[in-house]
Amino acid sequence: MVPWVRTVGEKLRQRLRLDVGREICRQYPLFCFLLLCLSVASLLLNRYLHVLMIFWSFVAGVVTFYCSLGPDSLLPNIFFSIKYKPKQLGLQELFPQGRSCAVCGKVKCKRHRPSLLLENYQPWLDLKISSKVDASLSEVLELVLENFVYPWYRDVTDDESFVDELRITLRFFASVLIRRIHKVDIPSIITKKLLKAAMKHIEVIVKASQKVENTEFLQQAALEEYGPELHVALRSRRDELHYLRKLTELLFPYILPPKATDCRSLTLLLREILSGSVFLPSLDFLADPDTVNHLLIIFIDDSPPEKATELPSPLVPFLQKFAEPRNKKPSVLKLELKQIREQQDLLFRFMNFLKQEGAVHVLQICLTVEEFNDRILRPELSNDEMLSLHEELQKIYKTYCLDESIDKIRFDPFIVEEIQKRKIIKSVPGKLMKEKGQHLEPFIMNFINSCESPKPKPSKPELTILSPTSENNKKLFSDLFKNNANRAENTERKQNQNYFMEMMTVEGVYDYLMYVGRVVFQVPDWLHHLLMGTRILFKNTLEMYTDYYLHCKLEQLFQEHRLVSLITLLRDAVFCENTEPRSLQDKQKRAKQTFEEMMNYIPDLIVKCIGEEAKYESIRLLFDGLQQPVLNKQLTYVLLDIVIQELFPELNKVQKEVTSVTSWM
Repeated sequence: MVPWVRTVGEKLRQRLRLDVGREICRQYPLFCFLLLCLSVASLLLNRYLHVLMIFWSFVAGVVTFYCSLGPDSLLPNIFFSIKYKPKQLGLQELFPQGRSCAVCGKVKCKRHRPSLLLENYQPWLDLKISSKVDASLSEVLELVLENFVYPWYRDVTDDESFVDELRITLRFFASVLIRRIHKVDIPSIITKKLLKAAMKHIEVIVKASQKVENTEFLQQAALEEYGPELHVALRSRRDELHYLRKLTELLFPYILPPKATDCRSLTLLLREILSGSVFLPSLDFLADPDTVNHLLIIFIDDSPPEKATELPSPLVPFLQKFAEPRNKKPSVLKLELKQIREQQDLLFRFMNFLKQEGAVHVLQICLTVEEFNDRILRPELSNDEMLSLHEELQKIYKTYCLDESIDKIRFDPFIVEEIQKRKIIKSVPGKLMKEKGQHLEPFIMNFINSCESPKPKPSKPELTILSPTSENNKKLFSDLFKNNANRAENTERKQNQNYFMEMMTVEGVYDYLMYVGRVVFQVPDWLHHLLMGTRILFKNTLEMYTDYYLHCKLEQLFQEHRLVSLITLLRDAVFCENTEPRSLQDKQKRAKQTFEEMMNYIPDLIVKCIGEEAKYESIRLLFDGLQQPVLNKQLTYVLLDIVIQELFPELNKVQKEVTSVTSWM
């Protein structure tokens, strides 16, 4: 073909395609646009595929998290590898009802028969503390006896047997309390329950502050805001004393030796001593604004804690020296085991009593050891007799010392070791004679008490003394607390919102901080939303760190020299009435220091977010709320009730006893 003909034909074809394309675009513009978009997308996809994948992956991730995560979704602890575990002592479980299995330790054991658990009668077993702390506690308990028992008891008799029983009872109470404290997780109780109650208290103060213009009326407005939910102990000072009496009586089955509550005179005396002369002044001391300011300064102070200047003192048995008997005169009412053995009638009654207590095997080993001692102390024993004694010793060991034995009795580990080494002939007989008496002594005393004829119940009025002194009103009413809320029993009260029965949505330290920030410091919305967003990431981390921090602080607090210092402060507050009280000028100086420390405690970053004015007003509100003694007492009783329920969970299951506490309301 001629070249120019080919060129002309090619141009005609191009012109024809162009005209057709234009015609198609005129008739189908949308189709052409889509075709163009697909071409461009194909070109971009080939060149920028990785960029598009990153973008759409990000969008998909945002949508996925938005759909799957909610306000209750939380990430686990992400920063701190420290996992706090509550440290508990390896102490034997206490069963206040007095019966449990000595083999497996269960209350309702189907495998073994009920038997004696010695810790129910001697809860101080295996409890050892430093000698300095033990001496400080002993001093406080001695002051209790010197101030509230000896002044009237020594006018009657010089026999110390009754006071010796009181010493054992006080040691029993303190030992049970120590064991139960070691069983609870203190940091968790603080963060999960005590701080939540404090948040509710802050809410009441904030609402009350909105109704008054002067802080002088803040306390009364807050008491009215509580309405019917005000603690029953705050109605008046006499109601407060009555509440402490009822609470003490409610705890008696768990803090006193078995069957001690059968002695009405003893329980009344202990109730009055503990409620009116120990608990009431102690709670007054804790609720005093000057004390609260002092504790706040200690908490806020970031200086390193004071270090011990002396080496730790040696460990000693808990309150052993305090409980040593002072009475040197033998009691005519006390029966020795030898007397019981020699009289068949007494022995028969004693055996029946031990069957009820599930402790017949304690008497059995006593009789076995008596017979063993008679044989082993004979002079010039033959080889056959020595062999027979060793076989008898092995039988005693297998029957009463092995853990799997049904009749196992807890002996001093030294005695068991001596029996394994077969040193029984030289040293153990005397120790066994002493040991068996220690195990059987509580039963002999209970047996004597059970044989006495029941005494007629005292008619009203009961013993309602506050203390043996003549200054009852001075102790009960004070210038600081006056008559508490001064509410009559039948006073009509406005039904306000129930602060202590409603469900709270805040849970944990992170939520508490957000709550205080929103309610007290009035943080802006953008900061509140930011904190809500970061809650998913950091809540569990902050909770774990807070528990660990509190654990470290408690370990520092429970160091020997600090415990001694705290016990000394409590001793001075309760018993040293003749000391000169702090002057008003000193209290005002401490209050001013507390406010300044609270102002400096807030980080500068938070101040930039909320402003100086909001910071001042918020800190001022919290500070003014802590300077109200009756409001402090309200919070103290709420926290006390929580602690009591944690230490004695049995109270939550006994509805009748709980009802009896509030039946007088």
